[in-house]
Amino acid sequence: MCHHSVCVIQNVFERAGLTTIAVTMRPDITEGTRPVRALYHRFPLGYPMGEANKPDQQRTILRNTLAKIADFEAPGRIIDMPYRWRRM
Repeated sequence: MCHHSVCVIQNVFERAGLTTIAVTMRPDITEGTRPVRALYHRFPLGYPMGEANKPDQQRTILRNTLAKIADFEAPGRIIDMPYRWRRM
């Protein structure tokens, strides 16, 4: 799904009272869509939660992603997470 579409859907869910957080690998694109909450993971497109077949890594990243929801005071902020793709 494209970065812009994620932010559009995120805004619809937020207006319905659901808390959301977007994960982006292209903050330059996401920034222009004014996400409510977004995290930047420095991974290749298609791998927002880490490497394939590494469930422990993916669970850790997902838990840390959800825990970051409380760190947002104002909409539009993109937090740069410490994750880096090691195989690049």
